[in-house]
Amino acid sequence: MKKPILLFFVLIYFLGSCQYYVKDRFSGYDTVKNTYFQKAKDLTAYLPAGYSKKGDTDYTSYIQKGINENSTLIMPDFPVLINENGLALKSNQKILFQKNSKLIMKPNSKDRNGMLNLFNIQNVDIYYPTITGDKHKHLSTTGEWGMGIYILSSSQINITGSYFESNWGDGICIGSRNNINSSDITIKNVILKDNRRNGLTIGGVVNLLLENAYIANTSGTNPQAGIDIEPDSNSYEVKNVKLNNIETENNGNYGLIISPGNMVGKQQKAISVAINNFKDNGSKIGFGLAMTRDKPNAGFPQLNGNITVSNFSSQNNATAKFRSFKGASHQVNVKMDFGKLGATSRNANGFDQRFKNNTETITLK
Repeated sequence: MKKPILLFFVLIYFLGSCQYYVKDRFSGYDTVKNTYFQKAKDLTAYLPAGYSKKGDTDYTSYIQKGINENSTLIMPDFPVLINENGLALKSNQKILFQKNSKLIMKPNSKDRNGMLNLFNIQNVDIYYPTITGDKHKHLSTTGEWGMGIYILSSSQINITGSYFESNWGDGICIGSRNNINSSDITIKNVILKDNRRNGLTIGGVVNLLLENAYIANTSGTNPQAGIDIEPDSNSYEVKNVKLNNIETENNGNYGLIISPGNMVGKQQKAISVAINNFKDNGSKIGFGLAMTRDKPNAGFPQLNGNITVSNFSSQNNATAKFRSFKGASHQVNVKMDFGKLGATSRNANGFDQRFKNNTETITLK
């Protein structure tokens, strides 16, 4: 009798430990539907007669027509196949994915595309999206930019209760286009699994809140991170980024990596990131820090700003719980509270710092 009881508690432990910060991504679903979508257009009405509910027929053009013609809309309550063109949203929209709604990417050979594309638009609310990419069925081996949600130069975007899996690139990518950064982005209660490059890439953004996220099993092409904060150039900003209640697990390289070295250039840049309640389990490196990479400053102003990390914990990491990488000099103030790891809050501005076991401490070099 003891063995079944023991197995029961072991099962409860493992089920409870998974998605710790995302208790129920459909929380508030009925209230949202009744409050914002009573007069919304159900895009099922745009599908052709005899439509399939199996997600095996390409309905991209039909769904896109519905998006173009409506500001408040409800996705069909069954899986829908879309092609490499993805779906382009417009400003001032509210979109509800029902509990059985799902977008499935038709296998393609594109190096770069997005399933939901938000390019240079404003004021969009997306509720409970479910997206499955073509990572395991992609028709080429090139490229790494097949995104679930692709946000470029857009503002006032709210995404609630999402599940993105198996994208050729990132589950979510937030960045810049024509030197215009995205801004005022809020993402809450999100699950990102089995994406190929990153779960979430943060490129160029001002004012981002990511809250309650579970990001797991990212693998396929580097960086292979749960979250990758990595702007592309000196025209990008990473300002007022807040990451609260983040759980990463079994990602190929990093639970979280911060690597803003590409921001260094003619313009003086400052990064500001605040992380609270971040834990990793089983990624190769729980938290990586590569402030400027191993590059000369070439006479440009040094990167400055602030990065704060509180309540960080990590376990079962093959390489390190935390590692910082060698790079050029910078003026970013980095403060970390290692919480359960037993180290006191201290400056972490040096490079080549690493710890793996709870008893080890940080040595600046």
